[in-house]
Amino acid sequence: MIVIAIVSAKGGVGKTTITANLGVGMAQRGFPVTILDLDPQNAMQWHLGGLEQDESNGISLLTAARAKLMDACYTSPFGVNFVPFGNGGEKQRMRFENLLEQQEPWLRKKLQAAKLPANAIVLLDTPPGPSVYLKQAIHAADFLLVVVLADAASYSTLPEMEELISTYGHRNQASIGSAYIVNQGSQRQLAKDVLTLIADRLGERMVPFIVQESPQVEEALAYERPVLEYKPDNPASLSIQKIIDWLLTGLKGGR
Repeated sequence: MIVIAIVSAKGGVGKTTITANLGVGMAQRGFPVTILDLDPQNAMQWHLGGLEQDESNGISLLTAARAKLMDACYTSPFGVNFVPFGNGGEKQRMRFENLLEQQEPWLRKKLQAAKLPANAIVLLDTPPGPSVYLKQAIHAADFLLVVVLADAASYSTLPEMEELISTYGHRNQASIGSAYIVNQGSQRQLAKDVLTLIADRLGERMVPFIVQESPQVEEALAYERPVLEYKPDNPASLSIQKIIDWLLTGLKGGR
C-alpha cells in the first residue's frame, strides 16, 4: 500500500481537483484507489459524481474506538473508493479534531487496520495550511505532493510549506519524499518567470509536467466529474496523465 498526501500552503490552488483526477487516473491503470477527504469543507464528493450518501457519514464521524475506516467508504462511478469528511455538525468536528490532536498515529493505524490490497494507493486530500489534518496526513504518508500555482503568492509560500513538511514529518524524515505540482500553467510572461523561480528553488522536486490551464476543468466540476473522464484529451487531462506516470515510476523506483 502506498499513501500519498496532497497538500498546499494556501487555498484556491486546485488541490482537491488534482487529488480527484490523480485517483481516477491511477484507477484507470488498474490500481485499487481509495481517496480520503480530510478537509472539513467536505468538497471531494462533488468531483466524484456527487455521491448519494448519508451526509452524516464520513471519516470525521469515526471517533468511536472500534470504528473502522471502511465503514464510511463509498464507491465512486469513476472507479475509486472514497471516504468523505462527513457532516456531523460543529461539535462533532471539534470532537474529531481533539481526537486527532491526542492520537498522533490515528490515521496511520486506521489505514493499517483497513487491510487494503498490497498494491492499493491511498490519496489524502487535506485543507490548506497548518492543521491537525495536515499533521495526521504527513505522519501517515509515504509521499507528499504539494500543489502550487504559477504565481507570486504560491512562490512566497514555499518556505512555509517546507517548514510544515519538516515539522510535521519529523518521524518520517528518513523515508518520506515530496514533490511539487504546478497547477494552471499558462503562457503569460509572469507565470513563466515564476515557474523559473520555482524550478530554480526546487530542482528535481518540481514535477516536470505542468497542469495546463483549461476552462474544461471547471466545466467538469459543474457536471460533478473528473476532467480525465469528462474531456480526456484536453491539455489539463494529458498533463495529469503524464504526472501520474512520472509519479508511479518514481514511487516504484523508491523516489
